[in-house]
Amino acid sequence: MQFTKILAAVAATVALAPAAHADDNWSFKNVSVNHLAWSDRTLNQTGKGPFGVKKDFTYLELEGGAGGKWGDVYGFFDVENPTKDAHNAADSAMDRRYAMKVVGHYNLTEAGGLPVQLYGHIYNFMDDGFRDQNNVFGLSTAISSGGFWIKPFLGAHYETKTDLGTQYNGMMGGWVLGYSFKAMDQSFMVTNWHETEMGRKSDYLVMARDGGVVTANKTAQNGAVSLWWNATPLFTTGITYRYAKNKLGSATYQDGFIYTAKINF
Repeated sequence: MQFTKILAAVAATVALAPAAHADDNWSFKNVSVNHLAWSDRTLNQTGKGPFGVKKDFTYLELEGGAGGKWGDVYGFFDVENPTKDAHNAADSAMDRRYAMKVVGHYNLTEAGGLPVQLYGHIYNFMDDGFRDQNNVFGLSTAISSGGFWIKPFLGAHYETKTDLGTQYNGMMGGWVLGYSFKAMDQSFMVTNWHETEMGRKSDYLVMARDGGVVTANKTAQNGAVSLWWNATPLFTTGITYRYAKNKLGSATYQDGFIYTAKINF
């Protein structure tokens, strides 16, 4: 039931983005194929197990969003390893998996010329009966100048995880930002999303490292930096540096590159 509700929310965000509010002044939708290639260091370290093992994989993504005077909403739905079985007995790191996220900023008032926004996001990951959902509720703002924009946030973090139920899991702060520019008569954009988790509770700190099980640090980092080339209004391609520390099941630094081709519609 929870999976169905979240999927419906993402589908509504993507499919109905242009018509979400009468005063919308921007919206977008796209589908993409992506390949995540982890660094050799990440493959070697996480490959020792006993869980959190990383392997390169391909995923399909449906993404969209809309914004206006009211604020903005964004969502994506990913199918990882789409050609694999949902239960891959030979290699659980190559299961077909699902990830989805919905993010919303709602303008409440202004302070010092900047919007004060109600912020919320839901991220849900599912893999062969395992579920990990991150829910963040707090405040955000938005700053823009020329081709640059940034949306920082801070909120309470509640996590729902298989065998643990739903519990308060500290605070999360971070941002999404972008910078649009032109070079050689071509359209480019740099984007970055980043999350820092603080004061995480002990139930959520059991992670793998060097083939054993350890208690990870209460602070974690998670994010990505991308360079996009908008080759045509229809087609965008890009490369992303993906990074995480004390996240994704491993008490280590993990990184890799994502190669993406998008069709915009």
